[in-house]
Amino acid sequence: MTLPAPLAGAFAALFLAAALLCTVSLWRRRARHEGPAAAAEANHVVMALAMAAMILPATATVLPPLAGVALFAVIGASWAVRLVALRARGRALGSPIGGDRCAAHPTHLLLSNAAMVAMYAVVIPAGGATAGHGAHAGHGAGSPLALSAVGVALAVYLLVHAGATVAVLARSTSLVVAGGGGGGVVGRVVDAPAVQLGCQAVTGAGMALMLLVH
Repeated sequence: MTLPAPLAGAFAALFLAAALLCTVSLWRRRARHEGPAAAAEANHVVMALAMAAMILPATATVLPPLAGVALFAVIGASWAVRLVALRARGRALGSPIGGDRCAAHPTHLLLSNAAMVAMYAVVIPAGGATAGHGAHAGHGAGSPLALSAVGVALAVYLLVHAGATVAVLARSTSLVVAGGGGGGVVGRVVDAPAVQLGCQAVTGAGMALMLLVH
């Protein structure tokens, strides 16, 4: 995906801001959150960082396409294992949208990581692990029709999920107020439940955009 430099920079800044906010929140709430929610938030941080790198020509090859496919395939597989394990035990899967934290629903996280795999995989036919002469260099050049169809389907899902997340925020004023935990105004803002949901929505919408315009 080749975008004008100012637009690519703006998107990268947005992804980095989402990653930074979630990272700070994850650290501040490290003693108060459940493991799956923390893992979900950390997963969103990794995805946001990867997208920020992919969209900028200067960093497009920091993570080669094959390595990106492998990384997110492994992460996605771990959520698939959790999904199967929870199903086998008859355990609740959690909210697919999220309440006051990033959604720890394994199906959502499996699909999100599948979207990252698709973004990296579509680069490989146009230049393999050495592609990177521009942001998302070579995207769409000879990518298989099936892969493109999967990418569009995942993008639609991510857009619907991001929209639903925004709707939850709009309806639930209790999620928008600043959180507690000390640390002054910045700490309260970072701890606000809306931060996690907002980062999740930004990450999902960003993935959808990158899948659709490759």
